Amino acid sequence: MFIWVIMAKNIGLIQFEGSIGDLVAYQRNGSLIIQRKGGFKGERLKTEERYESVRKRQSEFGKCAKLASSIKRALSLWLQFVPENMIYNHIQSMVMGIKNCDVSSEKGTKTFAKGIATPEGVYQFKKFQLNPKRSLSAGVEITSFFDFETGTVSVCPHQYKLKPSMQLGAEVLLLQLDLDTYEYQVHSSGKQYCDVLHQTMDFKIDMPITKGFLVALLFVGKCIGEGKSEMWMRDVEVGFGVLDFKLFLNDENN
Repeated sequence: MFIWVIMAKNIGLIQFEGSIGDLVAYQRNGSLIIQRKGGFKGERLKTEERYESVRKRQSEFGKCAKLASSIKRALSLWLQFVPENMIYNHIQSMVMGIKNCDVSSEKGTKTFAKGIATPEGVYQFKKFQLNPKRSLSAGVEITSFFDFETGTVSVCPHQYKLKPSMQLGAEVLLLQLDLDTYEYQVHSSGKQYCDVLHQTMDFKIDMPITKGFLVALLFVGKCIGEGKSEMWMRDVEVGFGVLDFKLFLNDENN
């Protein structure tokens, strides 16, 4: 909500703190500030022509916020091991940035779907890292790119600091998103373990029948324990990023 206020610094002889009529006075940084109470009502924001640009910005922001929230919920099982406390803001910033790649639409009608169809949107999304502290390429070489026909990809971990009690694990995820309803599904290749670095790991995911917007992601992390008790670790070296994506049009779904 936007609040419009009139503010002034009180330098006169008569000074007060609190409220008188529609005025409020308070101390800030050693000065006495006076301002009018409140702002305009929400109904004015919804109806008055002069706030049209505000409504358009709110519409775009709201759609991006819903999409960012869906991505965070969909990947929450793996995001808990990423050492980033502001992960939602990180995802939302990416969504807003790609929305802004839509330079052909008028203000208020720009969308993530249109932005990601642009060359700049493609570039930004493919380099997106869910661990902002470490890129996938810092620890993993992609030896064969993700194939959206077969659901296969090969990777080779090469740079991780592992203690004797640790193993390196990796998992390929396929995030299926509806960019209109923000519904999602996550498909997994299952976790694989790498006994030694520089060992190629081959993954395969069963591709869904209905496609829409598909995002292939790779999660690489350290594990402790054995068998059923083996757990991912929250660690700065966690690699979690986009391998590739494809936006299938309706006539491509069949």
